[in-house]
Amino acid sequence: MKKLTCVDLFCGAGGFSYGLKQNQIEVVLANEIENDFSKTFSFNHPNTKVITDDIHNIDFKKELKSINCKDIDILCGGPPCQGFSTVGSKNKRDKRNSLFWEFLRGVKTIEPKAIIFENVSGFKNLYDGIVYETLIEELEKIGYKVFSDILDAVNYGLPQHRKRTIIVGLANNSQFEFPQKKYNKTNTLFDNEYFNIMSAISDLPPLNSGEEKKKYLSEPKNEYQKQMRKGIEILTEHNCSNYGERMKKILSIIPMNGSVNDLPSDLKPKSYFNNVYARLDPALPSPTITRNFGTPSSSRCIHPYQNRALSTREGARLQGFPDDYVFFGSKVKKNLQIGNAVPPILGEIIGLQIRKSLT
Repeated sequence: MKKLTCVDLFCGAGGFSYGLKQNQIEVVLANEIENDFSKTFSFNHPNTKVITDDIHNIDFKKELKSINCKDIDILCGGPPCQGFSTVGSKNKRDKRNSLFWEFLRGVKTIEPKAIIFENVSGFKNLYDGIVYETLIEELEKIGYKVFSDILDAVNYGLPQHRKRTIIVGLANNSQFEFPQKKYNKTNTLFDNEYFNIMSAISDLPPLNSGEEKKKYLSEPKNEYQKQMRKGIEILTEHNCSNYGERMKKILSIIPMNGSVNDLPSDLKPKSYFNNVYARLDPALPSPTITRNFGTPSSSRCIHPYQNRALSTREGARLQGFPDDYVFFGSKVKKNLQIGNAVPPILGEIIGLQIRKSLT
């Protein structure tokens, strides 16, 4: 199989790149401004040149020349959407939307055969649709044929509902088809049943407050766990924060599938959302995890059976990072990298479809 080359902008911890690699797509250059994220990416993608810098400072032509790479097949990236509010104004000096235009500068300079833009599920309607429309318009102006859809990673084998907008641009009028769903709520003639939370984490040992364990509870119990384990013997990143007595009491009261609404008034916060201090349902895929999945008071992230929030390893499992994937930084920073990541499975399935279009 011919290797394809890729540049990954706003690469984060490298989930999307890891997925692309499963289809012989070599990420030759990546950019990330956060140090810990960049260290994580570099360690797990040792053959990629990673530039830890503000994207505004990058001379793409110079960087590609430094690695003797002239032609790039794919450029992928997901600029943070917090600053897109003024994209439609075309004021490129506005710092709030500059990352959007920097992505497009990368496209124009690198001239890849294909681009993959990923963002939040509501991207199409963000700021009255102006950002989406501007992106499509700009890509078509450059000469790309554009395809877009919203994919939920649970439909492709992730034990978590995680919807992302995926926009694909192809040069030379090439065609593209988004992947067919492979999993469903129940087994059907064409689909397998969704993986639930416990199918992803049931081989990990129980933890008490302040505890860490490095030995697996059992052998892998299913194909998903086998894929995540990859034959490694020592468990990492499986630990629980040290809770105070009040938190221990709160966690002990919350029943199966329960939430803050099951707490007595003296233990409830003064104001709250209904999905905080909430147990995960063991029979279902996880809801979308956030950067705060290790904090019990965050949106539904308490272990189905144990009195604690998810461990870093459990969060990584629900995102589809294998157990030998190494994260750098404090526990908070590691959880941030995992919670913000694009699941590798999305990179894998989109990469396969891009490969079909380009080869």
